[in-house]
Amino acid sequence: IKPAFGLLSDFVPLLGSRRRSYLLLANGLAAASLLVLAFVPLAPGSRWLLFALLLPTTMAIALGDVIVDALMVEKGQPLGLTGRFQSIQWTAANIALLLTGVLGGYIAEERLQSLAFALCGALWLFAFVVAWRYADDRKDARLDAASLHETGAALMSVFRDPLFLAICALLTLWSFNPVWGSVLYLHMTEGLGFSERDFGNVTSAFFAGALIGSIGYGIYCRSVRLSTLLHLSILAAIVSNAVYWQLGSLTSAYGISVLAGAAYMTGTLIQLDLTARIIPARAAATVFAIVMALTNFAGSASEAFGGWLFEAAKLQGRDGFSTVVAISVAFAASCWLLVPMLRR
Repeated sequence: IKPAFGLLSDFVPLLGSRRRSYLLLANGLAAASLLVLAFVPLAPGSRWLLFALLLPTTMAIALGDVIVDALMVEKGQPLGLTGRFQSIQWTAANIALLLTGVLGGYIAEERLQSLAFALCGALWLFAFVVAWRYADDRKDARLDAASLHETGAALMSVFRDPLFLAICALLTLWSFNPVWGSVLYLHMTEGLGFSERDFGNVTSAFFAGALIGSIGYGIYCRSVRLSTLLHLSILAAIVSNAVYWQLGSLTSAYGISVLAGAAYMTGTLIQLDLTARIIPARAAATVFAIVMALTNFAGSASEAFGGWLFEAAKLQGRDGFSTVVAISVAFAASCWLLVPMLRR
């Protein structure tokens, strides 16, 4: 749904604004639906009610993410600071995800979902206040033929750019990690016997590593050549998958997760920064949303493929987890096939 939200923000101003008003709408909608969830009693099996109440939240999160990325491009490109801005964005996100891993494991075991919904709703209210106070863009945006033509021309120029198409292909390949998600969860909880709380803590270790990676990128992104960073991103993808071959105990899981998180976030920021540097600010919401939608689709497809491969390998008497790790490493290494298209 993100590309649709990107088109809406780029082409159709809301209350005279292309960014701020949509961000306020997203934050307010997420806060309202989560607070309703916190106080509506959900009986076991209330799947459709849960779906109906969570759908506005997920739609709002997708919209908010699109708008924040657009603001990052619009403000960062003129200053040459897209890498630094993304480092700040992902540092904040990784701090939140680190806390989520610890609290999520505890909430899952203690069945405190209503409290979790209330806490998230309060955080979205805080986000609404921050956006109201600090989000700033042009307040005089209008919907007219000249504006539509300017945005449309910017958008078409991107889709005709071979460099952008190569980056899309690279990000799709890079995001195809079958070992992550369900396979890793099943291997840790069923194969290695970790508790839900242990898995939550291991997840937090991953995001602690990602936090290190995001802070580090903000420090060195402007002092390292882009071609060097590109090769580093692919190497980081290989490492972030290959380390799981060493997974065998809870102690090793913590160290591996920190290393995988740092490598994965380093590669992610390099490739997203490359994207942010080349896209036109006028169509930033749509273009960045398309890029993120591709990575999300690749991630979802790889999780489904990984689950199928994991079960198929086990049925044939092979180590399903090692097989999936090998496939993940192979997809990461295949990104080097696209590097010649990025020489420019």
